[in-house]
Amino acid sequence: MATAILNEKVEVFKTSILDMIKVLEDTEDSVLYRKPSKEEWSGMQIVSHVLEAVDFWLVDLEALLIVPGAKWGRNHEHVRRLAAVNETVVSKLKKENAIKELQNLVPRVEEVLGKVQEEDLAKTAPSYNPNFDGKPLSFLVDHLIVQHVAGHYDQLVRHLEKVQ
Repeated sequence: MATAILNEKVEVFKTSILDMIKVLEDTEDSVLYRKPSKEEWSGMQIVSHVLEAVDFWLVDLEALLIVPGAKWGRNHEHVRRLAAVNETVVSKLKKENAIKELQNLVPRVEEVLGKVQEEDLAKTAPSYNPNFDGKPLSFLVDHLIVQHVAGHYDQLVRHLEKVQ
């Protein structure tokens, strides 16, 4: 792993995942599929989004390590992103499987971030999302993987409080 900073990021990621798993374990299955409002996601939609998004960003990060400067990213209308939160798709996602998939993200993040060298973190590349265009790889790691999951953990807790 490149630096102690990346080690810290892996620990923050791991804590967020473990916290999310604890919430899932402590929540009745039916509650996980209730939406707080028509425009908000259910708890399981949040989990499904996390599973898809982390995988997406890890694949992009690995590709950028191989082909520095390649165009990366997506916007909110990306088909995989939308499919991951589709209510029909999410209704088939079982809590036990979601927990296993969340657990599997931790070694995957450790593996991918283990490939990152310190000099990689400063490299920039164009993005399909104009808001991310020219951002360094450190942004992808910090904002789109680590902080993204921590933010969705908080969202999960808020949404479940609203529906219980």
